[in-house]
Amino acid sequence: MGDAQREAGRHADALASYQRAATLHRRLGNRSREAMAWHGAGQTYRAMDRVAEAAGFFRQAAMTHRDLGDGWHEAVSLAALADMAPTEAVTHLTRADGLLAGFPDPRAVALREVIGARLRRP
Repeated sequence: MGDAQREAGRHADALASYQRAATLHRRLGNRSREAMAWHGAGQTYRAMDRVAEAAGFFRQAAMTHRDLGDGWHEAVSLAALADMAPTEAVTHLTRADGLLAGFPDPRAVALREVIGARLRRP
């Protein structure tokens, strides 16, 4: 729901949906889904040009996915965090690139290409 609301420009509604989702998944003990809700909140704050809030949510999501051993979602959150934290971008992008090396699917290949291009940028 939050994704659809964000895409429709209904940012306050999206943030409320992500908050509800995070709370629900926390109660259920599903830390991965909780972190995905945090990532969605980060995307919403990014859409609102609220960089500090976005970075905080992306960072929280990446750390949780790292704790869970979920390389794919950690990489996605790190790539998003790199946009919000330019002074740390190379560190986050390098880690994300390494995490994606084991994924041969087209989405991972595409994300690695984006990350590679960003790392080669002056």
